[in-house]
Amino acid sequence: MSVTASAPGKVILFGEHFVVYGNPAIVSSMDLRARVTASGSREEGVTLEGWPQENPAVRSASYILEKLRWKGGISLKTSSEIPQSVGLGSSAAIAVASAAAALKLCSDKLDLKLVLEAAHEGEKIIHYTPSGIDTSIAAFGGAGTYTRSEGYRELDFRLEEILIVNTGRQRRTGDLVRRVKEFREKDPKRFEELLEESKRIVEESVDHLKAHEVEPLGKLMIRNQELLRAIGVSAPEIERAVDACMSAGAYGAKLTGAGGGGCVIAVADYDKLDLLAEKLGKYFQVFRARLRVEGVRIEP
Repeated sequence: MSVTASAPGKVILFGEHFVVYGNPAIVSSMDLRARVTASGSREEGVTLEGWPQENPAVRSASYILEKLRWKGGISLKTSSEIPQSVGLGSSAAIAVASAAAALKLCSDKLDLKLVLEAAHEGEKIIHYTPSGIDTSIAAFGGAGTYTRSEGYRELDFRLEEILIVNTGRQRRTGDLVRRVKEFREKDPKRFEELLEESKRIVEESVDHLKAHEVEPLGKLMIRNQELLRAIGVSAPEIERAVDACMSAGAYGAKLTGAGGGGCVIAVADYDKLDLLAEKLGKYFQVFRARLRVEGVRIEP
């Protein structure tokens, strides 16, 4: 017997990095997915062919087996449409899908709270001290606000599509998180000022998202990018991608996720997105992404 589960990638629209220090962030699922198939195995524990034993998929599924006191073994197979290490939540989607597939295989139930616990453990391999935002959106789907104190809260808004521009530069989230921590320790007063500004941007963005006011959202993205540049998580590749988006006609653009490379998101009127993608596609890998999609699910 085997079970396949899938989970979506994510984009952080506003508030990344500052969310680690108690601020809210706005996050949405998007329509690239990771898939994991779990099958019974004669070997004890969890195995994933072609991967090191310590990875998010194996640790997430192992957590499920420990909680269920499952004595058998599971083998995993993974596939993903989500580019790795570019800020789109690929490791979280894999971790959530692995936990869900293992849980469904062993118990025929899908307890999202347990899936989240397991995926959070899996994410620690990649992110050291993960905020929980990536695993929450992969599990629940849709879009919402996230704080470390209150977790994920669904947010209904009308923005449906954005462009995702992949700079092609991979990076490790944990390294960028440490960089921000060092900035905070070096200049705590300046960091608190940036923290407050990030909170204001998130609060302002909610009304514009609900009203589908794309141009003001673009201006807020520009302001958010300035903050991320100030704390040292931008990169030359990101700045080139942001400039290219603006030159091509976007209302605004910013890095999404950890920064240091990875992806940039941009907003424009829907009828301009294809032309924008065509212009940017000469220099970057570009996705036209649909937001607020379904979270983790068991596939037929």
